[in-house]
Amino acid sequence: MTDIQKQMMATFLSLRVGVGVIGILFPLVLWGGGNIAGFHLADSMSAYYHANRDCIDPKLPEHDAPCRVQPPVSGAGPMRNWFVGVLFVMGVCLYLIKGFSKWEDLLLTTAGILAICVAIFPMPWTDGRVSGFPKHYVSAVTFFILIGFVCMFCSGKTLKFMPPNTPDRDKVIALYKVRYRVLAITMALSPVAAYLFNEFTHQHRVGFWAEAFGVWAFGTYWLVKTKELKLSDVERRALKGEIEMDMSKLR
Repeated sequence: MTDIQKQMMATFLSLRVGVGVIGILFPLVLWGGGNIAGFHLADSMSAYYHANRDCIDPKLPEHDAPCRVQPPVSGAGPMRNWFVGVLFVMGVCLYLIKGFSKWEDLLLTTAGILAICVAIFPMPWTDGRVSGFPKHYVSAVTFFILIGFVCMFCSGKTLKFMPPNTPDRDKVIALYKVRYRVLAITMALSPVAAYLFNEFTHQHRVGFWAEAFGVWAFGTYWLVKTKELKLSDVERRALKGEIEMDMSKLR
């Protein structure tokens, strides 16, 4: 490979690994930062836009997380900038990452825009009934659906380019297919996983863990995908014109 080809490859690698690492660290940063700021685990990751020492979440029972200030101050969370900043970084990265088909590219671009929308439209900070279109929740749920769709239906497109001389090639391909499906299902079933986790740990923050498990599956997907692409050497071979891929097909 030429120096410029190596530089391009390093850019692709860094972008995907960066998204994966940021996704895995995101829940931990919010949790740890909240503890440093002097309050316990919030009811959801989204609540960190507002959560502070005076009020973790006005929708939680008074005995669980009393709000010392009424009405609770919106947007006063010490982790607000972290929450918004990470979502913007993830959104921009997803927008910049180009898929291996036009459909995957569209899904990633849309998911990137939705990640930014989750930050722009924060969750309501009230214990009353909220009227109007729930932009925050719709953006967050749709984001996970789109990424889960990419993981389930688009991730296997590059597997057929696994080199014939790869040891146990068929087993390797089958293993990656299983990994991608497990991660997609994890994103879809993260609320159930959150409930079980809370039952075993005797915590009552189902919303936080539901989002955290989904984000961790999202981050893991990008690390697994990077490892697969490195093993199959698809990008380097494509840069050299050794393989041709139909971008109009989903798989």
